[in-house]
Amino acid sequence: EIKKLGMGAFLGVAQGSAQPPKFIILDYNPRNNGGTIILVGKAITFDSGGISIKHSTKMDKMKYDKAGGAAILGVIHAASKLHLHQRVVGLIPATENLLSGSALKPGDILTSAEGKTIEIINTDAEGRLILADALNYALGYKPKVIVDIATLTGACVIALGNVASGLLGNDEGLKGGLKKA
Repeated sequence: EIKKLGMGAFLGVAQGSAQPPKFIILDYNPRNNGGTIILVGKAITFDSGGISIKHSTKMDKMKYDKAGGAAILGVIHAASKLHLHQRVVGLIPATENLLSGSALKPGDILTSAEGKTIEIINTDAEGRLILADALNYALGYKPKVIVDIATLTGACVIALGNVASGLLGNDEGLKGGLKKA
C-alpha cells in the first residue's frame, strides 16, 4: 500500500531492513469535530545511520528515534479518553534505518510522493525522507493544522546546541500554545 501511495522516500529508508515498513494512520473523529488537526510523528524504530553508520558510542540510544511516533500514540489515546470534540489524525511512518546490501547509498535518487526527486548524500538524514511522504499524505485531509513531531536530533543540536529544542511554524498562536503546553 505504501508503494501504491508513491511514498518512494519512505520506502527508500525502509529498503535496508528485513522488517517491512508500516504507515500507521490513527483517526480520532468525534461528531461535530470543527476541522482536522493532523499530527505526524517520525518513528524510526532503530536508526543505525544506514551506510553513513553512527558511532558505536551512541548506537544503543538509536531505539529512541521513534519518540515522535510514540508521542502521537499517546496524544490519540488521550484524545479518546478525554472525549475531545476535535478530530485528530495521527500519521506515523515507522521503519528501521539499517545497513544492508539493499540499503540506500549516497548518490541514490528517490522520488517522493509529491513527485520531487531527492538525492541521498547522507543516509543518516532519513527522518526528512519519511516525513516528506507523510506530510504530503497529510495534505489530503485538508487540515486546519499540521504538527510534525520528530527528533531530528542531529540537525537541532547543530543549530541550537544541547540546551534548546526546535520549534518552527507559521502560526504564532499555535507556536505559543505548543510552547506553553
